[in-house]
Parts: sequence; structure tokens; C-alpha cells
Amino acid sequence: MRLTRYTDFALRVLLFLGREPARLASIAEISRAYGVSQSHLMKVVSDLVGAGYVESVRGRRGGIRLARPPNRS
Repeated sequence: MRLTRYTDFALRVLLFLGREPARLASIAEISRAYGVSQSHLMKVVSDLVGAGYVESVRGRRGGIRLARPPNRS
């Protein structure tokens, strides 16, 4: 299966956030973990927030987290 780079980045963000759903993560942290450009991730995260998959918290201690807990069945 071939994924677009955009879809690949979106899945990586969701997987990263799913590891520790209660913790806020920064785009810079995810960028370092996967070796991906921060500017690309900002676009992806913005769309994930708009779609309701990710929640963003503004401010100095802000970040992003999953909007809903992951289903771990």
C-alpha cells in the first residue's frame, strides 16, 4: 500500500500521541522523534485539530493530545 507523505505524517502524529494519551506533546518533539520537518507537521496537525482527532492547548505549557482516548481492546 502506498501512502502520501501527508497521510504518513498524520498517522505518525496519531501514533505518537496514542502512546501517552494524557500527556501534552509538542510539534518539535514529534518532529525530532521522526526526523520530519516542523513546518510540514504544523500543517498536518492543524488539519487533525480541525477534523477533531487532535486537541491543541495554547500557551507556554501547551501542546497537542488526542481528542479522545484510544481504544485499546
